[in-house]
Amino acid sequence: MTLKDFKLKILTVIGMVVLASCSNNDGMDAVETDLSTDDVEAVVLADDITSDIDNILEDDDTDFNLLGKGIDQSKSSVADCVVRTVEENPNENTVTITLDFGDGCVGKRGREFKGKIIIVYERTDTGYSKSVTFEEFSVDGNQLEGSKSVVKVKENANGNKEATHTVDLTLTLSTGEVVTLEGTRTREKIEGDDTFLRGDDVYLISGNWKFVNKNGVEFTGNIIEKLRREYACKYIVSGITEISKNGNVYTLDFGDGSCDNKATLTNADGESREISLRNK
Repeated sequence: MTLKDFKLKILTVIGMVVLASCSNNDGMDAVETDLSTDDVEAVVLADDITSDIDNILEDDDTDFNLLGKGIDQSKSSVADCVVRTVEENPNENTVTITLDFGDGCVGKRGREFKGKIIIVYERTDTGYSKSVTFEEFSVDGNQLEGSKSVVKVKENANGNKEATHTVDLTLTLSTGEVVTLEGTRTREKIEGDDTFLRGDDVYLISGNWKFVNKNGVEFTGNIIEKLRREYACKYIVSGITEISKNGNVYTLDFGDGSCDNKATLTNADGESREISLRNK
């Protein structure tokens, strides 16, 4: 082997090492910065579960407003299998409601709830506020811990009922993933308030949140086009959320109002892919 051939082989080996190193770094960067389908599904699933809780709280509002009217307060509008207890504290102007779902109670939309939700109502000048905690509570096998507070007004600037939810929750999903959700959401009821039926209720949701996935990676979400939730549909039907992760910004578009499990994820370069949202 000539000296020239030897030097050429050495340069080739060095080049291969450098290329391998760059390839590995690129792969790491892709893992660290790319918003995966699992990330999106976990975010939407967390939103779905919190929406289920919102629906329970809305149902209990009906019962709360009937306090003192001779109605059997042990019965719950959430489901017949719920054990509801009421404790009034006139000195503190509060009412504590405990909803006990026991070892399994299926709600009106087919979700199975377990454990307890404790709601403390406090009247305000414009409506009332409530603080919510959970005791060994789960939705379809997804364990929920933490707390949320709600400030509700009877009429906002649009003449609609509105509730602002502040959440600090930890979810242990049925898949074993552990995620946390922290933020504020405003839920405006735009349809269905003129009937006693829940099936025609429609809400517009705005707000922002911080999300930490199972790997401890934090990203944020900001609703830039209000999300539309219809009680009759298990999925968000329209609206856009902007998601930021490791400096990269994405938009998640939930569509044109159709009740389906599809959403479109688009990155800053305008590249899009369709996401199929999983059931709980």
